[in-house]
Amino acid sequence: MNGRKINVDGVEIQVYETGNKKDEAILFLHPQGSSSQIWMKSVPLFEKDYYIILMDLRGHGESDKSTYGYDIQTQCYDIKFVLESLDIEKAHLIGNSLGGDIATAFAAIYSEYVLSLTNIDSGMINYIGPEGERDLTIEEILEEFTNRQINSFTSKSELLEYVEGVFPKSIWDHYFEEWFKFVSIYEVEEGRISYQIPTSINVQIMEMVCKLNYKELYEDITCPILFLPAEKEDNLAIKLKYIDVAKKHTKAMCCIIPESKHLMALDKYMEIGREILQFYSEIRE
Repeated sequence: MNGRKINVDGVEIQVYETGNKKDEAILFLHPQGSSSQIWMKSVPLFEKDYYIILMDLRGHGESDKSTYGYDIQTQCYDIKFVLESLDIEKAHLIGNSLGGDIATAFAAIYSEYVLSLTNIDSGMINYIGPEGERDLTIEEILEEFTNRQINSFTSKSELLEYVEGVFPKSIWDHYFEEWFKFVSIYEVEEGRISYQIPTSINVQIMEMVCKLNYKELYEDITCPILFLPAEKEDNLAIKLKYIDVAKKHTKAMCCIIPESKHLMALDKYMEIGREILQFYSEIRE
């Protein structure tokens, strides 16, 4: 893939491209703490017929770790600027976790840029509130992340040795081994690194996540949506309830992939690729 940096008002955003620009474009958006490289196994499934764009969200991967700009308006503006810089008028959006949350907001704010939206266990349950992932206030969440301990290491090998020891052997499997291949690495102090997002950045991201209200966003989304909720994660019933709300506003489809977990880009890329391609075929008819 060809890589380049796009300067968005002084912040360098890393993007990767492959395929024919005459084809419909797909923009992939990665989970929080990860990077666009998590999609590399998915790219071959699409690149024959689509123009592929991978983007490191600000504060992630090879993009600048700026000290500001993690509100949803700026995150969405980054996407808009990237598409315009690449001369892409419209794109399909595919997002997992945080990437899908931001993609959902983008589809509501900049609907004219979106051909379709695929949310992989994302964009279908608020983070806080009575039906949210956590029944806490935004103040409690931000205090928690402000006080979160950041572990630092002298090398990535030392980091991996630590996390393998932290996870019980019963759950340290291929899924988590794959995740740590694609995590963003942060310099947290001179000569030391961490896989954990620095507090100054993470608190801003979590404030943005807490403020997202998906039922309100669905009201402004006009493109077709494919929802891929994870079978093995909590709150599946609430997610399905939110998907039913989305169906009242636009064409929305749902598929639950057996044995799927939150980060499907890691271990279910073949399955999600098949479902997305079928979705694209159906919405063209």
